[in-house]
Amino acid sequence: MILNQVALKRQSVVFVLLWLIILAGLSSYFSLPREAEPDITIPYIFVNTTYEGVAPEDIEKLVTIPLERKLKGLADVEELRSTSKDGESAIAIKFLPSVVIDDALQKVRDKVDQASGDLPGDLEDDPLVSEANFSDMPTMQIVLSGPFSLKRLKVFAEDLEDKLESVQGVLDARLMGGLEREIHVEFDLDRIGAYNVPFSALVNSVQKGNVNMPGGSMNIGDARYQVRVPEDFQTPSEINNIVAFVRDGKPVYLRDIAEIQDHYKDPVTRSRMNGQNAVTLQIIKRSGENIIEVNKGVTVALEEAKKFLPPTLILDVVGDRAEDVRMMVSDLENNILTGLVLVLAVVFLFIGGRSAFFVSIAIPLSMLITFVLLRLLDITLNMVVLFSLILALGMLVDNGIVIVENIYRHMQEGKSRFQAAMDGTNEVAWPVITSTLTTVGAFFPMIFWPGIMGEFMSYLPRTVILALFGSLFVALVINPVFSSRFQTAAPAKFMDNGEEKITGARRIYLGMLNWSLDHRLIILGISVVMFFASIFAFGTYGKGVEFFPKAEPKRANVNIKAPVGTNLDATDRFMRVIERVGEEYKDVRFVIANTGSGSGGTFGGGGTGTHLGAVTLDFKPIADREIQSSDIINEVRDRLTAMITGAEVRVEEEKGGPPTGAPVNLEVYGKDMRELGVIVDNIRAVMRDIPGPVDIKDDFVSGKPEIQIRVDKERAALLGLDTYTIAYTIKAAINGVKVGVFREGKDEYDILTKLPESERQSIKALRRITVSGADGEPIPLTSVASVKLASGLGAINHKDQKRVVTVSANVEGRLANDVIRELDVRLKEMSWPRGYSYTFSGEQEEQRKASEFLTEAFVATIFLIFLVLVAQFNSMATPFIILTSVLLSLIGVFGGLLICGMPFGVVMTGVGVISLAGVVVNNAIVLIDYFEQLRAKGMKTREALVKAGLTRFRPVLLTAITTILGLLPMAVGISFDFFTFSFITKSDSTEWWSPMAVAVIFGLFVATMLTLLVVPVLCSLKEGAKARWEKLTNKKAQEQNDTEAVLKESIEESEKRKGADSAPGDAA
Repeated sequence: MILNQVALKRQSVVFVLLWLIILAGLSSYFSLPREAEPDITIPYIFVNTTYEGVAPEDIEKLVTIPLERKLKGLADVEELRSTSKDGESAIAIKFLPSVVIDDALQKVRDKVDQASGDLPGDLEDDPLVSEANFSDMPTMQIVLSGPFSLKRLKVFAEDLEDKLESVQGVLDARLMGGLEREIHVEFDLDRIGAYNVPFSALVNSVQKGNVNMPGGSMNIGDARYQVRVPEDFQTPSEINNIVAFVRDGKPVYLRDIAEIQDHYKDPVTRSRMNGQNAVTLQIIKRSGENIIEVNKGVTVALEEAKKFLPPTLILDVVGDRAEDVRMMVSDLENNILTGLVLVLAVVFLFIGGRSAFFVSIAIPLSMLITFVLLRLLDITLNMVVLFSLILALGMLVDNGIVIVENIYRHMQEGKSRFQAAMDGTNEVAWPVITSTLTTVGAFFPMIFWPGIMGEFMSYLPRTVILALFGSLFVALVINPVFSSRFQTAAPAKFMDNGEEKITGARRIYLGMLNWSLDHRLIILGISVVMFFASIFAFGTYGKGVEFFPKAEPKRANVNIKAPVGTNLDATDRFMRVIERVGEEYKDVRFVIANTGSGSGGTFGGGGTGTHLGAVTLDFKPIADREIQSSDIINEVRDRLTAMITGAEVRVEEEKGGPPTGAPVNLEVYGKDMRELGVIVDNIRAVMRDIPGPVDIKDDFVSGKPEIQIRVDKERAALLGLDTYTIAYTIKAAINGVKVGVFREGKDEYDILTKLPESERQSIKALRRITVSGADGEPIPLTSVASVKLASGLGAINHKDQKRVVTVSANVEGRLANDVIRELDVRLKEMSWPRGYSYTFSGEQEEQRKASEFLTEAFVATIFLIFLVLVAQFNSMATPFIILTSVLLSLIGVFGGLLICGMPFGVVMTGVGVISLAGVVVNNAIVLIDYFEQLRAKGMKTREALVKAGLTRFRPVLLTAITTILGLLPMAVGISFDFFTFSFITKSDSTEWWSPMAVAVIFGLFVATMLTLLVVPVLCSLKEGAKARWEKLTNKKAQEQNDTEAVLKESIEESEKRKGADSAPGDAA
């Protein structure tokens, strides 16, 4: 082959190239950005519209539906969802992953512009179009707590904020929580009534009394003066001096009818850490910055800042994603190193010292080449990439084993090192290339996996393919050069030891091979029975099917949902109960409570509202836990369900991997929201009767209590009023309206007008509000409007323009697929109103998509491998023989899952089976290629099969063992920490990837053992059939020849007789 010939003739160039690979590889490895999970682009675009004071049903009709009608015309939209709630319309457009998000953003803006004519004319602002910015998620959170007031905690946080934002790579230190200063102008309704002044007029007087307005400029003499009216407030007390109105020729000041309060904004959320008031700083890194380096810099800055802070102030770092990345990278690196040691040990044991060294360099060199390519392709070092290297670990030596072992065999025949390297490499170069291409062919279709799941898992085939091509380069270029320089044929002490060690196994194999060739049909029958028996056994006794493996969670969120309308204090009482329960567990490091907001949701948020709350339980690292986090979660769920009544509690564990939705996710469609609410209640009752579902929830928002003020528009018009003026006056009294700002140094604080707290707690106060009429006279609110208690829908959800309510649940003790099947049967037995339907989505939908793709990918894999084999062997029969290894591997896959008590994972096991397809055929390729070489030299079939089997026994066995040992630490969950020199028995990564490792290990083991027997048997049958066909063909050809000869002889005899008969006549 040209490549290795050039390398052997230009060895100095190869050694220079070797040093370049080492230096570039090391540089790339240390500079590669680290991430816990691949950076997935989720193509969401949001359209948010504010229309204050409008009910959900009106928001749906006036804003959401007109926008949806325009947006539905967009191309490449996978899903269109919307929520219409009080004063707000929120639309989420999910595009296909292939869409360029900037282009989609512009198209959405264009559609929104087209819809502007159909929207209400009194919208305060145009709809806001934005994209999902996942780089804006915090990389770590610093929680400040201790024996301090929220006001004091916020002061400490503001000081820290400035220091941390100066750290290299930090984009923002976002302050969350604490109390925000606000100046309140609180009017006294009794005093206002005594003066008979409209409330709305007083609001205007405050607004007009706080002015800092430029008046332009004037030229006076030679100077140019700026004209300004600096009448803004310098201190809160100055507000008292505003002249509110004039009565009987005398000014009435604001202090006569109102109190100025230096106050704080009404809290809409409350935060605590381990039971103490808390304020949080969220650290946002700049895009492209290394998360580990950024968080390290923040930690250093934090330690420096502690010197100037009170010792009783508690600073806790939670949600440190860099720590998660460090632990994950360290864990997977230790798995790689442990697997590497095991692989090298076996190679040295069976091949010997020098040969083992030449083979072993393939692993580090291939990985270094991979790191260089990853860096060039802007691929980060994440959990999928690192596991891909573990998966490829044993494969990286396969090519080297075949080539080095063949070079050594040629040297034993008496050839020089150079000639042995040349001939030995040329002899097996094409089989090695073919086997590499078949493995690449197995992984190649997975690159085209669509959707979010595909984007997440596509890093696996890309990394493995890069590593395999790296190993092929090392095997064809570097291994021959090293062998030609340093390999020896004799005395081969280490190699002899390897031969002795494998002689016993080879002797056993020889006996089994001869018996198999003598009983070919029995061997095939046993294989067929084993194949179907493994499928039947798993179907009968297996653990079923799951989508993604379930790993021990690092964190859990306990969500509380009280009835809509519950105030913050009442919700906070539920939160205190949850906090006390969480603090009882030693394996929980932090208990973080947030009243007024939920957790979870599509983008990390579960909504806001005074009736919502979430408590995060942050667990110790998995190796330090006395109790599994999943057991704690189940116990907490059971306890809280029994302890809390009057509110809905659900406990949700934090999941890794791409977002897929809840295990059980049911979407119910229909026109009437109230009817949907009834149906959803019935569905929840059914789910509670089924074993398995926990944390059942839905997104139906029932009507919250309202005080509705209905304006008599005709009467109001007669008095010179309009609905907006009345609504604005009510808002100014109850919620407060901003009438200006007060500046103090670099800070700005809002000035709001409102009624005192005591006046905002009764309907009676509403009825006392007055509005300024056409002539400035006070008009009581009750003269132009009615005040009554009512309720309405809290929110209306759409999916693809249809009203929908989603019911979801987690699953404990059963597989989600089993729960869904039973639930589907029960739902079909329900009586459904006409026009109402349901469909399963979420994880179930993603599982269906993944199953469909992996089935297609498996077929494509077989087809690609078949093409490569046809090109290699120029035969149609031989590829079919080789592909039997794929079916044989399934025996091991199902057997391994049964032995380990694992379910068949659609993603992990499915990818493992496809990976196996490319790996197991390699042994058959090497075996059959050598057999055909021997047959081409004239050796008989039986003798060639035995010789090929014995000759290729060691490389076939070694390639299988090295791949198995490379994955063994991941499968059993035990590795060696080369940094602390200790064994690791628990890790998050092994729980995640072990199902795939188990599938590959057992599948490869069984396939290798059976391939060494079944493939020769099939070859024997093929050659026998070929010989019989040739014999039959030859026999027919001989008979045809004999027939033609007899016919020819008969014709000649007839012609002779004719000639004899005509002779006398001629003579006469």
